[in-house]
Amino acid sequence: MSLTDVHPGTKMGKGPLWVRLVSISVIWIALTLVVAGVLLSLVFRDTLERNFDQRLSSLLDDLIGVSSNVSATDIDLERPMSDPRFDQPYSGWYWQISAEGIPPYRSRSLWDVDLDVDFDAPVGSVVYSYTTGPEDQQLRLLARAITIPESDIVYHFMVAVDTNEIEEQAVRFDNILLVGLSVLGVGLIAASLLQVFLGLKPLGHIKESLGKVRTGEVDYLPTDFPKEIQPLANELNALLDHNNEIVVRSRTQVGNLAHALKTPIAILRNEARMNAGPMSDTVTRQTENMHKYVEHYLRRARVSANTRSLSGHSAIVPALNNIARALNKLYKDKNIIVIANDQELTFKGDVNDFEEMAGNLMENAAKWATKDVVVECYKKDHWLMVEIRDDGPGIEKNAREAVFARGERLDEKIPGSGLGLSIVKDLSRLYGGEIMLADNNLSATKSGLLVTLKLPSV
Repeated sequence: MSLTDVHPGTKMGKGPLWVRLVSISVIWIALTLVVAGVLLSLVFRDTLERNFDQRLSSLLDDLIGVSSNVSATDIDLERPMSDPRFDQPYSGWYWQISAEGIPPYRSRSLWDVDLDVDFDAPVGSVVYSYTTGPEDQQLRLLARAITIPESDIVYHFMVAVDTNEIEEQAVRFDNILLVGLSVLGVGLIAASLLQVFLGLKPLGHIKESLGKVRTGEVDYLPTDFPKEIQPLANELNALLDHNNEIVVRSRTQVGNLAHALKTPIAILRNEARMNAGPMSDTVTRQTENMHKYVEHYLRRARVSANTRSLSGHSAIVPALNNIARALNKLYKDKNIIVIANDQELTFKGDVNDFEEMAGNLMENAAKWATKDVVVECYKKDHWLMVEIRDDGPGIEKNAREAVFARGERLDEKIPGSGLGLSIVKDLSRLYGGEIMLADNNLSATKSGLLVTLKLPSV
């Protein structure tokens, strides 16, 4: 499946890259620590049980070693067992010597309770098992069946210890392990975050550098990126070179086309004027239309090439003031003023394109105004707003969309080609902006038109 087969509405590739990288690290760390914790806990518990069984074996050997005068009627111990808990009632440490048909001989800790004995166990067998002791204690028991020389009686020596000691140590170890692994997990996640952010920092540098290229501060991306990122920066620089080459070539082709078409059209117009006849008026009108349309589409082609550039910005207040001075000389009975609370307002584009848009709108306003034309400009968020108000007759709401059509004129008495608003609309769209028409409610006569030009700002 190719990239073009992926539906644009799917979430593939969306979302911050650092979130996906950290999420994968967190999941992997959590799974690894859980598995490691379970294995460590099982290994520790197994070690505890082995040590416990070894201790039982030592205690049983000690019990057999201190036993003397073992007979059918009596069993004596040469000395007490080494651990005093065998003498404390229900302490959890017990021993017992039993033979079938003979009362058992047991530790004082058992008090009046007998341990269960498997008299069927063969001689010499060693059996580990679990049993229930006094007060429902869970005991780990070790039993060995032996015979006394010159006797056929099988004695069952048993040592049992409460397993609560194992459980307490296991629980203590699990708690320590949980705290330790939790601290380790937090440290690993913090290290993963630091690694991801440091690793992705060059991408943020690329973003900042592209922003500087777009605003015209620099022409190319720097060459100090890590070797894994530098090829991307090199490709972007190559793309910038290619883009600039296309822009230059487009400007050249537009100029060549303009020269190639204007001369034949001018010849046709002159010939039509010089040779009066039935067709001269028709030829004159058609050549005039050809001239207007050629100018219109050449202008669009030039602007389209300009707006493909990633950089460029232009101060607009001086441009507006120049247009206003020219129109005040042309329309001496009109008052055209420019209001700007910020003299540093900047258009993200070519100044000639801005002058084309603003000039068309201001000239239209001067043509239709009764007396006053007010041009106000300001910045709103990341947009440049230019409001042009006149006190003329205005435009009916149902006719406002039609005036943007190419060659459309609402009044044939007013000179013009009908291309001005169409050109402005096309230019503004090429820059990602828009043009809006509304009533001029601030006019003293409560009539007139408000034209708002919205363009990207630096």
